[in-house]
Amino acid sequence: LGASMLNVLNVYSIFEQVGISQNLLKIMLMIPVGALVTVVFRNVIGLETFGTFLPALIAAAARETGLFWGIAGFVIIVFLSSLVRKALDRLHLLHSPKMAIMLTTVVAIMLAITILGVRFGLFDLAHITLFPIAILAITAERFAIIEIEQGFKKAAMITAATLVVISACYAAMDSLFLQSMLLAFPELLLVVIALNMWLGKWIGLRLMEFIRFHRLIFKRAG
Repeated sequence: LGASMLNVLNVYSIFEQVGISQNLLKIMLMIPVGALVTVVFRNVIGLETFGTFLPALIAAAARETGLFWGIAGFVIIVFLSSLVRKALDRLHLLHSPKMAIMLTTVVAIMLAITILGVRFGLFDLAHITLFPIAILAITAERFAIIEIEQGFKKAAMITAATLVVISACYAAMDSLFLQSMLLAFPELLLVVIALNMWLGKWIGLRLMEFIRFHRLIFKRAG
């Protein structure tokens, strides 16, 4: 795996001693790459998504389901859970019990999807239980709140943007080249940190803003 500094420190052998597979290590190393992709889409392109980490985490979980079933499962879980969230508003519950119910709802939906996946021979879909439960519950709550406050169209637009970013994260995290590089040289994560620091100081015009105001920009330039 090359003369990687972390290999010299026998990090891989330590992971093997505690029973952590190389596949899990690969997922751990690729999640920061997915987060970087999300930051690019949010800060440079200007897409609004449900959270910074959610697209990367969903993309990582979708490695077991495949991108299509991963996205389908994500949409089903968020939509159904948001319906429960809106129904709970009528009961005027405190926030913590409400979130506990949302968490339970997400688990129940995931179990139902898994059972249906096995029954109909959709075994990739059955791996939906690997999705981050707490993140999905929070996302469903945000979807419901945005729909109530800003309308279904706005909530649907953010969901669509999130799906685009999830797909981009999946493509980057599924890259054999990037996987091989990070497995061989895990210290490349320092480069990921450096890129995030650079993007953290981004003050340029976002692509979506440029598209929205391009007529005004060219009019002033002229």
